[in-house]
Amino acid sequence: MWPWEHALFAYVCYSLYLRGRYRSRPADWPVVALAVGSAFPDLVDKPLAWQFGFFESGYAVAHSVFVAVPASLVLVAVARRYRRERIGIAFATGHLLHLVGDVLPASLSSQTLYLTPVLWPIAPSRVIVDRGSFADGVRSLLTEYVAQLLTLDLTAVIALQIGSVIVGLVLWFADGLPGLMLVRSTVGRTMKYRRSD
Repeated sequence: MWPWEHALFAYVCYSLYLRGRYRSRPADWPVVALAVGSAFPDLVDKPLAWQFGFFESGYAVAHSVFVAVPASLVLVAVARRYRRERIGIAFATGHLLHLVGDVLPASLSSQTLYLTPVLWPIAPSRVIVDRGSFADGVRSLLTEYVAQLLTLDLTAVIALQIGSVIVGLVLWFADGLPGLMLVRSTVGRTMKYRRSD
C-alpha cells in the first residue's frame, strides 16, 4: 500500500470503530496522529534500508509486530499520563493498521496468510530489488504502480487499495474532513514564519 492508502485504510477502520462504539466522529488531533502513525513504519524502515543500507529490505524494525505492539502499549501509557490518550491511541492504531495493510495485499496476492513483512527479525527478509536511493525507490515503485493501474486489471489487491481510498475519502468527507484545518493552519503558520526570516 502507498502512504495515502495506508492512511485511508486506517481512517476507515478508526472512523467506523468510533461511529459504532461511541456514536462519534474522529477529532482533529487524533486524525493527524492516525495519519502519521499509518505512515510511520515506512518512514522509518524504507529510508534505513534503501538509503542507508541498515536493513536488507524496507520491512524491518518499525514493521515488526514484536516491536510495534509493545511500543504501542508504551506510547498509549505515556499519552494517558499526559492526558493525550486519544492521540496516543490514534497513532498506535495507525501504526498497527499499517502492518495489517501490508499483510493483506501480500496475503491476497499469494492466496495464503503471508506474515513475513511483520515478523522481523525472525522471518527471512523479503528479497527486494535494489532500487538505489530512497527517492529512486519511491519513483520506481510509483511507476510500476501506475503502470499496473493503467492495465485496468482489477486484482484483489488493486480492489483493496482503490476501495480503501474511495471508502476512506467518502467517510472523511462525511466526518467533516477532520484534521484538514489543523494541518492547513500549521502549514500556514510555518510558511509565514519562514517568510518573516
